[in-house]
This record gives sequence, C-alpha cells and structure tokens, in this order.
Amino acid sequence: MLEPKLKVALDYQKCHAEKCGEGTCAALLECPLNLWRQEGSYDLPYVIPGFCQDCGIYVEACPLNAIRML
Repeated sequence: MLEPKLKVALDYQKCHAEKCGEGTCAALLECPLNLWRQEGSYDLPYVIPGFCQDCGIYVEACPLNAIRML
C-alpha cells in the first residue's frame, strides 16, 4: 500500500508550542480542514498526511516560521 505524500514540513527545531497562545499551535487553530493535531497543550504539533489541500494558511499562521510547503 502506498503512503500518502506529505505536502507540508514542520521544522521541529524552530517549533516551540509554548510561544503560541496557551501552548496551542497557531496552525492547528487556522487549518480549515482541521488536519493539524497536538496530543496536549505545549506538545509538538503534527499534520495528518494525505488530506492537505495545499491552501498554505498554516504557513502564514505560524509565528515562528517553522512550517513550509513541500
């Protein structure tokens, strides 16, 4: 079975969820399809692969420039 291609990359060295409002990733709040997840506040976020529509809203939402399109 083929794995879905990831369309977005998160730089975990730049990502610091504690610098986003109340430890919740800004991309998680802005994604119109709710494809970003965090296990809990202040945890590193991740995206659910395969369903991204390449809107790029989450790239602009990240105050730390930790997210980029592939």
